[in-house]
Amino acid sequence: MSAATEAITNQARPRAISLRWIISAREDLIWFIGSVASSYLLLILYVTGILPLIPMVAGWAILIDAPHVFGTFSRTYFDKSEWKTRKRLMLGSLLFFVIGPTMVLLGAGFTFFFIAALWAYYHLVKQHYGFMVLYKKKNNDLAPIDNTLDRLLLMFAFNYPFVAFIANDPNAMARVPAILRGGVNAVATLLLIGTIVLGIGWVARQIQRAISREPLNVPKYLLLAAAIPMHWIALITPMPAKPIALVAILTIYHNLQYHRLIWFHNQKYGSPRRSPAESNKIATPERQRLSTLEGGEAASEDSRQKFGPAAFISRRLIFYIAFGILFGIVYQGPRQYLGYLNLHTGDSPAALSTPIQLGIAFLWGYAFIHYYLDSKIWRVRRDPAVGKALNIS
Repeated sequence: MSAATEAITNQARPRAISLRWIISAREDLIWFIGSVASSYLLLILYVTGILPLIPMVAGWAILIDAPHVFGTFSRTYFDKSEWKTRKRLMLGSLLFFVIGPTMVLLGAGFTFFFIAALWAYYHLVKQHYGFMVLYKKKNNDLAPIDNTLDRLLLMFAFNYPFVAFIANDPNAMARVPAILRGGVNAVATLLLIGTIVLGIGWVARQIQRAISREPLNVPKYLLLAAAIPMHWIALITPMPAKPIALVAILTIYHNLQYHRLIWFHNQKYGSPRRSPAESNKIATPERQRLSTLEGGEAASEDSRQKFGPAAFISRRLIFYIAFGILFGIVYQGPRQYLGYLNLHTGDSPAALSTPIQLGIAFLWGYAFIHYYLDSKIWRVRRDPAVGKALNIS
């Protein structure tokens, strides 16, 4: 066999692994996978008593979590172009500010806060699923059997430890409506059985893929290996005020992933860079600097005209951070104060007075809008602009 024939044969042979990243290997490994270390860090600091509950939760909520909610708003409500295509969605989402207070006034505050907690956890799981889908699309890992196994494994593997935590933690169980408490243990058992069966099937499928030389989606494996064990470890670890502490511990990983994805997406609001060929056409360094300055100013003006405040917010990272923290003070400052009042009971916020319940329920509206919009605005297949911004065809 000639050298040319061997080269062609080697090129045609399928790769054993696939390593296509959302941003780059370095960025993905740091932010989308490696940032799970932040959850472990909070867990260790809290369980060992180094970091008290209130500073941990309040600091996380104002400085990290609320800014990630603002990240969603930066590419929706503050984006002039989004109002042209999603006006109905964004205006309709504002009704979430009304739902909570209405349920409280109708005497269903306990049910509302239970549903809110479930949606919050589901949102975490759904984001991990979303990142998994991005890696699947990037690495052409879209066989129907793999799509089904990946989705089911993720849903069972994340939900079992959560339900088991509720079943074994009195404070968590106290937040479940009485009519549902009797079935929590049964649901946990079914989820555990399903997780084991699906786990075996999923591993067998990966072995089959390796034997048949189908590319192995390494970024997907790393994502699942980061996220799933962390949830299990955090949810089974004994700790004081566990239902409250877990919110920060589980969510900070989610927050950091989201911040990086938002910042990557929001680069579409920035000024386009001049290509090297265009730059070489400009004779002198002085003219190059002047042309770059003029071109950058013109592009920035065009961006502001097209995208509105979103272009300014994402013009510099420091702007994005500053606006996010300011939003955190406005949104999570009052919410953390009202939530602190609930620490004295350790029960559902429904145990508090009606005015305080109304305040907490209203502030949940920000989170609900974030959850709902997030389920709509990242659909790569349905929105080519999102795929373009994330470099996913």
